[in-house]
Amino acid sequence: MSPAGPAWPRLRVLQTLWALLVVLLAPWRLWAIKNTQECTWQVVLNNFETVGKKDASDRFVDQEPLYTVDKVFSQLVDAPIDPDETYLGFPYYLKINYSCKGESSEALVRKGHLTGLKPVVLVTFQSPVNFHRWKIEQLQIQMEAAPFRSRERCNAEEVCLMSWYTPMPIKNGSVVMRVDVSSNGLGPFIPNKRFQVNINGFLERQRDNTLQFTVGNELFNLIPRYFVNVPSRPLWYTVDQAPVFILGGIPEEKAILLTDTNFKDFFLVELSIDSCWVGSFYCPQTSFTATIYDAIATESTLFIRQNQLIYYFTGTYTTLHESNRGSGRWVRVLANECIKKLCPVHFHSNGSEYVMALTTGKHEGYVHFGTITDGRVSFELLPRQRSVCNGILVVNCSITWAVFIAGDYNLLLLVEIEDPSTRKYFQVVSYDLVSDYLVVLYTIPEFIPDARGLEFLMVLGTESYTNFPMVPKGMSYNPYNNLLFIWGNFLLQSYNSKNFIYLADFPKELSIKYLVNSFYGDTAIVTETEEIWYLLEGSYQVYKLFPSKGWEVHVSLQVMQQSSLYAPNETMVTLFYEDHRLYQLVYLIDNQQGRLVKRLVPVEQLLMYQQISNDYLLERQGSHLTLSFTNFCPFTVMRLRDLPNPQIYTRQERYRAQPPRVLEPGGFHSDNSLAVYQGLVYYLLWLHSKYDKPYADPVHDPTWRWWKNKKQDQDYYFYLASNWRSAGSVHVDMASYEKIYDLKAENELPERIFLDKGTSYRFSVFLTAREPEPLHGPSFQLQSKVGLAVVLADPECIEAVVKEKVLVNRNSVLFWVTLSDKRFCFDQGISGHHLMKTSMLLKVVGSSGHCFQNTNQGPRMQGNLMVPVLIGCPPGKRLAFDITYTLEYNRLQNKHYFDCVHVDPEMPCFLFRDIFYPFFLIQDLVTGDSGSFQGSYVLKVVGGGPTLDTIKEYSEEDIYRFNSPLDKTGSLIWTTRNTTTTEDSAFNILSHNSLGIEWLCMENSPCHDTIPHSIFASEFFFKVLVSNRGVDKSTYCDYQLTFQLRIHGLPLSARRAFLILMVSASLFVGLVILYVISCLLSPYVVKVCNVLCWKINNIIAWESYIYSVASDTGAFSNTSGIKSGESSGGISRVVSKVAGENRTDTKETLRKKPIS
Repeated sequence: MSPAGPAWPRLRVLQTLWALLVVLLAPWRLWAIKNTQECTWQVVLNNFETVGKKDASDRFVDQEPLYTVDKVFSQLVDAPIDPDETYLGFPYYLKINYSCKGESSEALVRKGHLTGLKPVVLVTFQSPVNFHRWKIEQLQIQMEAAPFRSRERCNAEEVCLMSWYTPMPIKNGSVVMRVDVSSNGLGPFIPNKRFQVNINGFLERQRDNTLQFTVGNELFNLIPRYFVNVPSRPLWYTVDQAPVFILGGIPEEKAILLTDTNFKDFFLVELSIDSCWVGSFYCPQTSFTATIYDAIATESTLFIRQNQLIYYFTGTYTTLHESNRGSGRWVRVLANECIKKLCPVHFHSNGSEYVMALTTGKHEGYVHFGTITDGRVSFELLPRQRSVCNGILVVNCSITWAVFIAGDYNLLLLVEIEDPSTRKYFQVVSYDLVSDYLVVLYTIPEFIPDARGLEFLMVLGTESYTNFPMVPKGMSYNPYNNLLFIWGNFLLQSYNSKNFIYLADFPKELSIKYLVNSFYGDTAIVTETEEIWYLLEGSYQVYKLFPSKGWEVHVSLQVMQQSSLYAPNETMVTLFYEDHRLYQLVYLIDNQQGRLVKRLVPVEQLLMYQQISNDYLLERQGSHLTLSFTNFCPFTVMRLRDLPNPQIYTRQERYRAQPPRVLEPGGFHSDNSLAVYQGLVYYLLWLHSKYDKPYADPVHDPTWRWWKNKKQDQDYYFYLASNWRSAGSVHVDMASYEKIYDLKAENELPERIFLDKGTSYRFSVFLTAREPEPLHGPSFQLQSKVGLAVVLADPECIEAVVKEKVLVNRNSVLFWVTLSDKRFCFDQGISGHHLMKTSMLLKVVGSSGHCFQNTNQGPRMQGNLMVPVLIGCPPGKRLAFDITYTLEYNRLQNKHYFDCVHVDPEMPCFLFRDIFYPFFLIQDLVTGDSGSFQGSYVLKVVGGGPTLDTIKEYSEEDIYRFNSPLDKTGSLIWTTRNTTTTEDSAFNILSHNSLGIEWLCMENSPCHDTIPHSIFASEFFFKVLVSNRGVDKSTYCDYQLTFQLRIHGLPLSARRAFLILMVSASLFVGLVILYVISCLLSPYVVKVCNVLCWKINNIIAWESYIYSVASDTGAFSNTSGIKSGESSGGISRVVSKVAGENRTDTKETLRKKPIS
């Protein structure tokens, strides 16, 4: 690489020129230094144990929630929380500070706190790859940071060290988090800053609480030979999905650079692979090296190539997979194959990620197509039937590069062909993975075309050529604008893979090593000699960034400011884009010390330097020379206006959470209040995840259920807090945890736009012309030199309408741009699934590389705006059962409503004999809109059972029998008076104004003859599927709603009803007969009862009499002293005599008593 210092011209005039150039090109920096401090945010990760400790930092490893937070919530009595809920917490906090150049960070943070500064943290969760398992959504949560005193010793009365903290939330299905830190508008001015906070699934916590890599052993010494004079290499990963980046290429070492912060920090790891090389007669490799040549990172799996072997390692990500699917070790795949190269696939599709391995040897002409789904890796040999060579009818060929186009589900192959005359040439071959069909799209010319001074040349085959052979090395494809690059010692581009344009600005003497694509309209080029070139897509000019005069000026300015990012001896390691900006990873040697740094490549500044240094004029005015520059930008002001609210197009769901109020004079939080903050944020996101339920709430908001029973006591809680009586010295404000539906546009186009069927995005562009030319005449309009072009990647799918309004008095032009979907380029799909990628390029004619806007963060390019457009069913839309209006309408139509005996407020009942009128809602989870579903739909009963626990799924055959009006087996569950059916007449089509559903439960249906389990009427639970697929043409959304419907009052079958009737009648008749008999015999029964009662009374009286006589006799014998033998005989005779007299009297009495 060239030295950092520029080679200054020796002539005095040129020295003066360059000095003036530097002054002219840096006014924005002088203005920024004069008016604002150079301050920046600092963010690190802390766990619960390291909160409040100075210089503490942790890695994002733990992924399970913590249950310790619930203990704190149990102390919050008289607080608007549910004591029956279990509150969990996330394992980490974000620790936030800021620093300014030349000042103490500790004093700055205290000053910021005293002036009211509070950092605002916006965490954006990346959508998951596998949409079959996780819901596709664009979710954000905005949190205000809470001040916290450091645990270090402090002699000050109030505070010495402090920081701000927020919970670091985790979401299932997401391992990549973007953290944006901004100010609340108080205190010093600190520019917004973005951090990557990703989960590292390749670290594990040991028993002693230390962290260790699972992929190998960490090396702590960055030896210069690892980087000095070592060629740079591309950084390959799945865009927006890979939480960890890896980079190989370290000579003679099986080591990689690994980072989970986009190289803000990094690790050098020696991999634990066997490092063996399996050679055979069909593998052409003759030498062995330990170097890792190719390295690719996906959402959860890492791939490397060493020699001709491929290894992969799956990390431990419990938030992605149902169970721990970490590899534990490197797994070798395709062990019997000779792999010469790995090719990345930058975008995921169909719920999976992909990687391609190019073979040599026995399988020359084949591609091993790898699929990664939920950490599982599988490879398929393509083409399936025959090799590429046989498919294109050649004898010898070799695949040099492969590109996978997910939208068309085919491969583009760069094939090198050798014919019998030893002449080599290259072709672009397309392979359809569905039909297994090969076709040659383009044959690359053997020699580089002669452009004859033109910037670009359409290659038609009729142009003249130079003597330089074309040597293709690779391809690059952008799925948003369908732009395909073929690169080598040339650069070809095409929008249809058939017609190519040769970009003549790139010198044919150089050879491209790799391309770096931002996929937002920018492309960086790295040559074999480590030169850096830049191409703005939509234009044909290729700019040299390094080495260049502009680079020398920039480095000189940085050295003057004593920047630590530049040194006299440096080597570029890799080049990559992050947030649409180009970054270098560079190895610097300064004062015999080597280090790796990540630094920004100032593309805009370098282009400005080149533009001004090439186009200037020295004019003599009097006795001195004046310097003037030509500005080629056609406008002076460019502004975007009338932008709509972004959420409806970006589909970003945003929640807002503020820390609980602490009853502490200084406003500092404690461990308990931070734990409460953790629990509240966790519960807020838990409510979000549980809101996707079939029955719609009366209020369309996930937080409604949280506070619905506490709102009436809001004043009471505020009274407690105002009087410092809140339990735990913490007050939870219910209004501080909400979902935001009304975000405003920020005068810039959104990051991406989602378009449903027939929807439009409309905005205006305001341009002030640089050199207006008025037209004289009655119109008095402005003939402006500014023109606006809109380039569409797929004009057959989307259209743009531009209307111009000339503002003569303001020397400006206002362009109204309307981007619309054409309604026929996408079939119906699930919300967020299988979206079609396309784009819109907004371009001011003549502005490419010439127009810049100065900001306090540096110049920004203007005039070229590319916006990715995703066509299909946008994320965040759903169909819900409108139970509230359904109950109201059914009560109105049926004149009554009978709920079940055992009422379930979450699932009300409907009576079997009533006509059922269902209504549904289309709910937008992003904007908060909720309206009646006006489209058509098909309703099917797909399962059922007499109880919730016995619900079973029906087969496709059963679903047809139970729901189709064509059924002849007597199995229908329901019917309707609507006559509209699907095209095959298999199912009825319903809508919001249908005539209702009548329940049948015919003889062969599962709900027929349902036996009640109690004295109450029988119930049946139906599992109902509602879908608008194929019957609703108003949207791209395939709304599918499955919900359970509770029906009671089901009738019994005729046979069972007749049997029950007979049994009931028999019982009734028997009871009547028994009653009559009892009435007729009742007098006799009463008489017999009276006689029995009288006899029983007499017997009882007689026994009592005998007992009393016996007692008197015993007493007399004791007083007279009569002998026992005599007295006994006398008593016996007396008793016998008395008994005989009594029996005689009784008989006489009975004879004399009359019969009544």
